[in-house]
Order: sequence, then structure tokens, then C-alpha cells
Amino acid sequence: MDILTEICEKRRADIKNKGFSFGHKIPQKRIRPVVPFLNEPGTILEIKRASPSKGWIAPKLDASETAKNYVKAGTKAISCLTEENYFHGSLEDLQKAAKKAGKKASVLRKDFLLEPEEIEISYLCGADAVLLIGRILEQEKLLAMAKKAFEFGIYVLLEIREENDIKKAFAVLNLANSMACNEKIILGINSRDLANFTIDLLIPLKLKQKIRKIYKETESNFPFPRIISESGVTTPLAAKFVGNLGFHAVLIGEAAAKNPKNAKKLVKSFSKAALSEKLEYEYSFWKKISVLLEEKSEKPLIKVCGITSKEDAEKAAELGADILGFIFAEKSPRTNKPDDSEKIREIRVKLENLAKSKKIKKMPLLVGVIVDPFSEEGNSVYQMCYEQLLDGIQFHGCKNLTQGEFGYAAVPLAAEEDFDALKELYSSGFPRVLVDAKNLENTNADGDLRYGGTGKTIPGELIKKSKKLGPLWLSGGLNPENIGFMIKNFQPELIDVNSGVESEPGKKDFSKLKQFFSAVDSAVQ
Repeated sequence: MDILTEICEKRRADIKNKGFSFGHKIPQKRIRPVVPFLNEPGTILEIKRASPSKGWIAPKLDASETAKNYVKAGTKAISCLTEENYFHGSLEDLQKAAKKAGKKASVLRKDFLLEPEEIEISYLCGADAVLLIGRILEQEKLLAMAKKAFEFGIYVLLEIREENDIKKAFAVLNLANSMACNEKIILGINSRDLANFTIDLLIPLKLKQKIRKIYKETESNFPFPRIISESGVTTPLAAKFVGNLGFHAVLIGEAAAKNPKNAKKLVKSFSKAALSEKLEYEYSFWKKISVLLEEKSEKPLIKVCGITSKEDAEKAAELGADILGFIFAEKSPRTNKPDDSEKIREIRVKLENLAKSKKIKKMPLLVGVIVDPFSEEGNSVYQMCYEQLLDGIQFHGCKNLTQGEFGYAAVPLAAEEDFDALKELYSSGFPRVLVDAKNLENTNADGDLRYGGTGKTIPGELIKKSKKLGPLWLSGGLNPENIGFMIKNFQPELIDVNSGVESEPGKKDFSKLKQFFSAVDSAVQ
């Protein structure tokens, strides 16, 4: 039995024994008007004492004082957990939070609500919105609960996490439209899997892209819904990252409850990013990669790196490469030149034409790989992103934590101490980080530790450990002979091949390249 099922079963037992009030005194009349819930972009800060995954987070938390601090921090919405067995919240907490928030912030009742009767209880206790979890509610029950919320004039935050939830979401959106309550429904996408409490910060973006696609295909007659990202944000940099991805709001739990003094920084970082004007290229890489991940089968995404010619680019694309990597690093034998933008333009145009004529399955993403953002090579890659010749940047071995605007980071690994950089990137909001074998020998790039292309693989124990931090993007020494083993043993989400399919540095061996793709297909059959 997974933890989500366990929580719901205990809740049903509690309802049977204690009723929908769970033994708490419920007001006969609501004491405050309904406060609009997230009419503008912003944060939801959570009143949270504990969780099944972390245990006690803030055991001495006072709901009234915490709500007061959150309002002072500038948030316009507060989430109050009322689940008693695992999160140690209560309906008493909800009433205290609502009273203290007054008209300055709206209050969400966050719980594993199962029955329509719980909507009225929430309303009377002061909730301006209720969380309904699509995953635990059948569509008929979900619609009945949403209808009741709309009738009481409160908002619904409908949480979705799986594709099956999207159908339910569209049913609720149609209901809201029929009741002239479009402003009362908001979709929340949880980066945390409630079945096992693992976190994937790209899940909200992946599902958001999917919802937008279905919305266009079905020609829905209701407005496109506001969508928020839930969970996984623990630092101001991570809050900024989510804000820049176009979400209407972000729900922040543990980071705010554990350290209320940090709440103001979290609110400011998200709100500033969410309200800022962005150019088309900014953060577009993550939107594009989320589409690839949403569409991919069991086979990992394949990045072919070290491309230096049109011929190699075309061959890799014909075989089905998802990403092509162009190295711009002075010491690399596979480097492109800073003034190669015209070559990249020609490759892009050629591949786009091949994709339009169906001669290749899809247009791969084009990524520039750099080791120094401030070098001539690094500046040229930024310029190619501005001009939309490249889709993103791989920052290989760079220490700058503001890279997410343009792409992703790559961390060279050889020992336990290398994981500090990996952990820092994940906590800063990077949803994915590529791991590569560290350049420890003086046989490549004069021993410069920022460089890859060593032909060496990462030790298996380090691969396993890195996978615990996030979905595995794997590079380092991959070739037709070992890729099957790597896929079966480590299940990477993305694999990055370079020297293992070369005839010489910077020149791809088409026979090896074909063997590599065949080995990948065989490994996932």
C-alpha cells in the first residue's frame, strides 16, 4: 500500500468515527467574507507542521502567528494543512489562520478531502479555497464537490499529477464555465508524487504543456485556466526559476514553515520573476525539453554531442537524435569557432526543412556547450541563443547558478565531494543536471577539470547516488558496447554520447552512430 492510499484509508476511518468535523467545534456561521484566491500572480505559503516524508518540520508551529508572519512577508495566499495523522494539522488551525489573515490574504484548506460534506465545513471554518486532488476522487464525486464549492462562493484548487487527471480537470473547467465561475477554478500541478513523495520539478511544466495542447485541440469554450506549481521549491533561486516558467503561482511548504524569516525572500523572488517581461528565448529551453519528455516513450532522450559539421548533424538527426550538442570551448578538439554562427544557421535551416518534409522524424534541439560563460566562445553562444539559432546552453563545469535562463548545467563526477555542486544546482531550482565523468587525466584539455570528452565512464555507485537527487541525465564514455548495460542498470532519462561514436575527435563514425541507436532500441525492448 502506498502512502497516499494509506492516508485516504485512515481518513475514511476517522470520518466514520469522528464525523466530518474530526471532533472539532465548527462555527455555525462564517466569520469573514470570502477573500479572492490568487486573482493575481503570487505565492501560497503553507502552514505545515510535519509530512510523511520529512517527519516533524515545525513541531512548535502556531497557526495564528505563522499566518501573521506570512501576511507580513507579502504573500496573498496561505495554505493551511488540516490533515491530522501525518501532517499534524487541524480544523482549529484553519480557523486560527483565517481569523489572522482577515482580508489581507486568502486561505486554502489543504487536505485529502473525500466527500461533498467537507466543503461546507471548510467554508464555515473560513477557507476561501479548497484543495481537491484529482488522483483520489472519481470524476462524479469531484464534480459534486466542485459544484458545492462554487455554490458557497469559494474557490477550487484542483490538483493534477497524471494524464488521467487532465480529463477530470477539463470536466471541472466545463462545470465552472456553465456556472459562470471561471475565476473560481485554478489548476495545481504537484511536483511531488503523493504515492511515494519523490519530487520532479519538471512535472508541472510537462503537464502544463500537455494541458495547453489539449485545450487547443479541443477548442474549449472556457478561458485557459490559471495554473500553479506545487511543492519542491526550497530556495529563493528556485522560486525565481518557477516564476520565470510562466506559472501563475507557486505553493511553498517546508521552506516557509521551517524558516518563516525566509518567507519574504521566497515571495519576492517568485513575484518579481512571474511579473517580469520576458523575451522569447528566455527559459524556452525548459519548455521545449518538457515537450520532448512528455512525448518520449520508454527510450531515453538521446543527445549526440561534439557536432562540428552539417553532415554529422544530418546523420544524427536522421537516426532520431533528440538533441545535438555543439561544443564551444577553446581547449576541446571538438570545438566550433566563435564566428561559426552562419554554419549553425545553415544546419538549423537544413534540419527544419528535413523535418517539414518528413525526411527526419522531428527537429532536434540544438545546444551550445560551454565551459566559460565569459569567454569569447561563451559570448558567441549567448548571441546564438538571442538569435534563436541555438535552443539552449549546456554549462559544463561552470559554477554560475543563474544558468537556468538559457539551459542546464553539467557536473563532472569522480568522487563524493563532487556532489556538493550537484546538490547546490538542484536546490537552486534546476529540474535536471547532466552528470559526466571528471577529467582527471592530463590527456584531454590539458587536464582542465571543467571539460568532458574523456571517454571514461562514471563509477556505478556515483551514478546511483546522483539518480537519488533527480532524474538521470548521463554522459561520459558511452558507446555502442556499453549503452545497453547503462540503460538496463541505471534507467537514464537522457543519454549524451560523444567520443564513443567518433572516427576521430570532431568527426562522427556513421557506422558506430547507427550501432549506438540500435543498441538503445534493443535495450528498451
